[in-house]
Amino acid sequence: MKFILRPGQQPECLPADSDVQPAADEQLICSPEQLLAVYRDTDTDQPLYSQLQYIRDQYLDDLDLVSSRNEIYGLIFWLLFDKNISYAGESLEETADRLSDLDIDSDSDIYTEVIFHLKDAVDRLYELELDED
Repeated sequence: MKFILRPGQQPECLPADSDVQPAADEQLICSPEQLLAVYRDTDTDQPLYSQLQYIRDQYLDDLDLVSSRNEIYGLIFWLLFDKNISYAGESLEETADRLSDLDIDSDSDIYTEVIFHLKDAVDRLYELELDED
């Protein structure tokens, strides 16, 4: 999955085999690794940040496109940062369980989407581990 970033617009998803060349004021994102590198260099108050969040969410919605453990962790930790969720000292599963308990205690679904992404990430990490063996 590739994305082209244009100033002031929502990122456009391009076919993986697309050979589109970005204009001078555009940027091409071709992988989660590249997305995370741009994210690291972008302040949260920059207009580009919301475009990067959109792309992150596209990758999180289809983690089968992410083939690296580090990329999965990077995307998930970024999501948790954006949602102001602490995860220090916890595994992804423990964080999902804690958020689930918080939702149950408060009788809300505040963390439902985050819990889904955490559990999906755990499953994808397990798949990658099996592929390595």
